[in-house]
Amino acid sequence: MAKSDIKEKRVYGRRQNRPLKGERLDAYQTLLPRLALSKEQLKEDASLDPRTLFSSPFKELWFEIGFGSGEHLAELMRRQPDNAFLGAEPFINGMAAFLRDIAEMPHDNIRVHMDDAMMLANSLADESVDGLYILNADPWHKKRHHKRRIIRRETLDCFHRILKPGGHLIASTDVPYLAEWIITEVTLHGGFEWTANKADDWRVRPDDWITTAYEVKGAKGATQMSYLLFQKA
Repeated sequence: MAKSDIKEKRVYGRRQNRPLKGERLDAYQTLLPRLALSKEQLKEDASLDPRTLFSSPFKELWFEIGFGSGEHLAELMRRQPDNAFLGAEPFINGMAAFLRDIAEMPHDNIRVHMDDAMMLANSLADESVDGLYILNADPWHKKRHHKRRIIRRETLDCFHRILKPGGHLIASTDVPYLAEWIITEVTLHGGFEWTANKADDWRVRPDDWITTAYEVKGAKGATQMSYLLFQKA
């Protein structure tokens, strides 16, 4: 894969907003060294076979980008113990919350990356991922910051490459103009099919959807959650 601007690290904002203590600190200190991918593994050359990251075979591999406090990813692990998971979250507090949540769970099927998710995405081998979750990503409201949005045509090239044929790209947002942006970018990319056939397909929460505290609370000014499901063509 040719090098491009998406290979650059793009972590913006504060990495930590309050000190860790108690169970979060314990989980962060004990679990992160065991579950975090090493710099040596993240060569960003499309050579990383995810099967080498796990000690046991798995049915499917799912990758959640920007998992926040990890509620969704932890529940996926509970519901789908036969699958393996990758999670990327650059912020220390979110990572610590997730690790605390899974502290008493088996860890053979999860690996994490606490930095720019594209470092991991660029490293993964072709057609090695069954599905991607990008839920409630930062909308980067100002026009000059739109190039920081995680879903754009450059990153979609990478997502298309790492997804298996028929693989899923699942996004959600409660910012109406970001939903329009995502639909437009994915459609213009041309490598994905939007699975919606009617408005309710993206306005109504899917039956098996995992609801998070963020989704219940809603962001400031949020009006309608959009559930955007795409499939690799």
